[in-house]
Parts: sequence; C-alpha cells; structure tokens
Amino acid sequence: MLRKSLFGLLTILLIVTGAALAGTMNQSGMQCGMMRGGMRPMMKRMMSDILPAVNPALLPDANSKGAHLLDRYCTQCHNLPGPGLHTAAQWPAVVKRMNRRMQMMTGMMGIKAPNRQELATILTYLQAHGQEPVTAALTPYLNTKAGRAFRGVCSRCHVLPSPTEHTAAEWPALVARMKGYMASMGKPVPNEKTMKEIVGFLRKHAGSGK
Repeated sequence: MLRKSLFGLLTILLIVTGAALAGTMNQSGMQCGMMRGGMRPMMKRMMSDILPAVNPALLPDANSKGAHLLDRYCTQCHNLPGPGLHTAAQWPAVVKRMNRRMQMMTGMMGIKAPNRQELATILTYLQAHGQEPVTAALTPYLNTKAGRAFRGVCSRCHVLPSPTEHTAAEWPALVARMKGYMASMGKPVPNEKTMKEIVGFLRKHAGSGK
C-alpha cells in the first residue's frame, strides 16, 4: 500500500512538473534536454527509499535477456527491482502499471519504454523468479516469537518470502544482505537478537535444496 501511494504521488508530481516546465519553455533543444536530464536524477533520488540499490550481478539468472531488459528499462526511474519483491501472481499487474507510466513519460522525460516482445520477456523473467509465497502449513509458526519477528521485518520491503526458497546454509548470507539493504534505504535495522531469531526461524523451516 505504501509503495502504491508513493508511486501515485510521483506520477502526479511528474505530470504537474512537466506541464509547468512545458508552459515556460521555448522550442530550444537544449532546454528540453535540461528538463529531461534534471528531472530523472531527481526522480531516482525520490525513489531511493522504496527500492534498494541491487547489484545486477546478484539477479537470478543474471546473464539472461530478461535480467538485462529489467536492468535497462527499470533503472531509468528507480533502483533495480529484484524479482523477489512480488510473487508470480502479482507481477503482471505491477508490470502493466510500470509500463503505463513509462509510456506516459516517453515524450516528457525521454524515458524509453519496452516494446511488446521485450515487455513479455521481462514479465516472464519476473514470474519465473518471483517470490515463493508462504504456505498455509507455515501459518501456525508465524505466531511464535521468531515467526512474528520474521513476519514483521521481512514484509517491510517485499512480500513475505517462503523459508523453503533457500536452504538452511544459504539463509544467513541472504539475511545479512537484506540487513544491508535496510540500512541503505534508511529503514530501522533490527538488533542482533532479532536478526538471530529471524535467521533461526528461516533455517528451521528452510528447504532441502533438492
């Protein structure tokens, strides 16, 4: 809900700012370039508290066409989103909304929108690597102390991940990376005791890796 509100606010800002600038500019290509060059960095700064700065090399299947297209188009306006932000079922609506905004900003800010085939490739990639939702079998454990810590912290930035997505050996490094993302985004970082509870919960319910 917070992400939707912030994206909506950004859209309104872009429309209003673009209209104001358009009303005061002449036909000079230099001035048009200044508008495009000035607004995009400002927009990325505004969005920096919504998405962490993910290294493209850390994307799943990082050398695939889908990963490259995701990096090319999505980083025009904000930091690179990881497929784990949403589940496979949620991604179509998100991609449709983002494409609509890119199309809207194409003329005003020089944003490039993907063609139909590229958009389909991006969506296929995101769905293939989307977050695995928590199963009903895990629900009772979410009410334990460690489960509440996991649920409260990990759902701040993305859909709650299923512990079975990774093995017990993989989770500590992943949690440490998420902790770094929280710090970079200015979000409250849980204390060491809480982080250990979360890691313990994830390892206890982790997948087998088979």
